[in-house]
Amino acid sequence: MTAMELECKKDELREMIDMIESEETANRVGKYLKRMLTREQPPCQYTIEELKERLEEAEEDFRMGRYYTTEEVRAYFHQKYNI
Repeated sequence: MTAMELECKKDELREMIDMIESEETANRVGKYLKRMLTREQPPCQYTIEELKERLEEAEEDFRMGRYYTTEEVRAYFHQKYNI
């Protein structure tokens, strides 16, 4: 999302907040926003489309033989780092 798109989203949210007509709703929205803004975000969040694309790429790599077996990875790290 570009900075401009983010600003548009924030403007939309401001417009919706301006439509709130009850204190109860304002309190609930405020509590929810505080919770959302203070919780720790997972390090990586993909959209469904991105996940599907990554899966397709991985499956194509597998079909084309572009992968390493567990044994190959272990041998590499054993040789390189003696672990």
